[in-house]
Amino acid sequence: MSSIQLPGLLSGIDTKTLIAQLIAIERRTINVYQTRQNTWNDKQKAVTDLESKLSALQSAVKALSDANELRAYRVTSSDGDKITADATSNAFEGNHSIVVNQLATAERWVHNTGLKYREDTVGEGTFIYSYNHKETVIATSADTTLSDLVGLINNDPDNPGVTAGLLFYNDAYHLVLNGNSAGTDFEISINSSNTEVWQMNSEFTVGGGNATLSTEITKLDQFSGILGSGDKIVINGTDKNGDAIATVELNVTYNTRIEHLIGEINAAFDGVAKAVFENGRIILTDSTSGASDISISLSFEGDASLTLPEQETDWQITSGGETSASLAGFAEEDFIKTQSAQDSKIKVDGFPQGEDTWITRSSNTIDNVISGITLYLHNVTDETGEQINLTRDVNSVKDKLQKFIDAYNGVVTFLKEKTGYNDTLKTAGVLMGNYVVSNIRNQLRDPLYTQRSGFVEDIDSFLNTAQIGLELDKDGLLSLNSTKFDEAISQDYLGVLSLIGADKTGSSDSASVKFYGSSSKYTTAGNYRVKVEYDGSGDISAAYIKLAGEPDSAYRAATINGNVITGNSAFDGYGKALYPENGLQLTVPVTGTPGGAIYANVRVKQGFAGTMQEALEQMLKSGTGSISIDKQYMDDQIKILQDKIDQEQKRIDAREERLKLRFARLEKTLAMIQNQMSGLGLA
Repeated sequence: MSSIQLPGLLSGIDTKTLIAQLIAIERRTINVYQTRQNTWNDKQKAVTDLESKLSALQSAVKALSDANELRAYRVTSSDGDKITADATSNAFEGNHSIVVNQLATAERWVHNTGLKYREDTVGEGTFIYSYNHKETVIATSADTTLSDLVGLINNDPDNPGVTAGLLFYNDAYHLVLNGNSAGTDFEISINSSNTEVWQMNSEFTVGGGNATLSTEITKLDQFSGILGSGDKIVINGTDKNGDAIATVELNVTYNTRIEHLIGEINAAFDGVAKAVFENGRIILTDSTSGASDISISLSFEGDASLTLPEQETDWQITSGGETSASLAGFAEEDFIKTQSAQDSKIKVDGFPQGEDTWITRSSNTIDNVISGITLYLHNVTDETGEQINLTRDVNSVKDKLQKFIDAYNGVVTFLKEKTGYNDTLKTAGVLMGNYVVSNIRNQLRDPLYTQRSGFVEDIDSFLNTAQIGLELDKDGLLSLNSTKFDEAISQDYLGVLSLIGADKTGSSDSASVKFYGSSSKYTTAGNYRVKVEYDGSGDISAAYIKLAGEPDSAYRAATINGNVITGNSAFDGYGKALYPENGLQLTVPVTGTPGGAIYANVRVKQGFAGTMQEALEQMLKSGTGSISIDKQYMDDQIKILQDKIDQEQKRIDAREERLKLRFARLEKTLAMIQNQMSGLGLA
């Protein structure tokens, strides 16, 4: 419906302007609501910006919150052309002598005669090769070219790790087979026929799923009963010629794993066959191709029971020699092994001793010889070797601290701007008086002011951040006194790292009660008092834990499991730990003085970064964090005001329509009077 237009031609009144002025007066309430709404929008944007800055601070704090990860080392080598290294936080400062006798290499075979063109056909036949004790059969047709053969090898879904290529040399293209991995386990062989393979028909399982190498044998679904002291797996078999191998027995304990069984099988066959474990099954492959009388027999002896594959019925056997290689011109004698697969050989700090004894690995990248150090071998050394030197990388800690300081100051500066009063502009910050924001400022500042929980004078070198050079000025901005920090870290390197990033680490003053572990999430850092009671027989009967500052009546019962006691792990309805010792674990003697008790003081330490990180997590937690709740409250206020604006607008719209109708009736009445007067001759 079109709106009413009132020109006011008869009355002489500017009706449109008059109504607009009247409605403008009516809109004063809406204007007040919109002003308030804009203020809430500004507040919400400011809190969103604060959330972003707090997230940046959280990332910087997280990099400091684990003292172990803060330990960093700068690694140098006496000859980087021969050996280099990296170090993790698990390494230790010092020097290491590395002698490299041999580098690991991958195997490489080259087709000797080659073909003139890559488009030349190789003919119909079967090409068989093995790699890492896995055999692959490639079938070709009369139309298969040399390039096609390369593709068949590389694109074969059963390719065990060999890359084929073409080498142009002496006016011919030569097929090249390259092993993708180094080490003696990764040899290539060109086979005249297929190889014998024994594979279990069914899988070893755990809870219905396939077992893995790390699965404990007693956890297998195929295991039942209780282990006795002499329970064992007996490994027998025959080699390729049908001669019996040496019997090997594997004593089974609760720590015996599938990988131990595979290792003992390989020890029994001593190179004549190779066992692997894939998809829950043992696979035994003869080391050479062709007809074979190899066999394997596994049996379990003892008090418990373990179902193992029967030699005659429970193995899927691929008989050796059943399939012959028939691709003409591509037999073993048609290839040259240009590089043999070999392991790297090293000595570390003079170990192992002996001229012909070496640490061997199948790679030139070695990360399991020196704790926390990865060695990269580039060339052989002389008999004196090369030196790897590890020194503390203090600058990496400083860099992380500086990033934290920058992020912290970014939050402080923002809070000052949004919550303070600008004397020049005579305006208050948009978040002035916001309780949540004011509380955030205090939560972030407290870890930098107060003594850290669990740190004790005369035991710990540092108790607060000022002692390691973190200084707050009158405006609350943070800086690092580099001289003071360097002095502190020189005095006690681990002490500084602990004050920064101790993550609920613990200690005890008792030789009997020892710290075992804690929950980073639920255990509260601080000092605890522990009491362990023994009954008349001297067996542990009860254990209690409380904060050191609480009265004896506050002792709370701990859970006893063998020699481990765990603090009360109750939670409230919101998933929050009810008691500070939640997740605290201690080891205690299971027997003691009959009717007696032992006591201990246990302290759980947390660095300032961890304390601040926990505070930030509570602020930024989605849905329930203080920032999220504050933003939701602001959103609610904005919606309430919008509802009031919408309601007021409806009232004003109705008022405007009534005014238009009223003035329309006035115009109509005036027109009628004018007509009547004209009829009477009075107009």
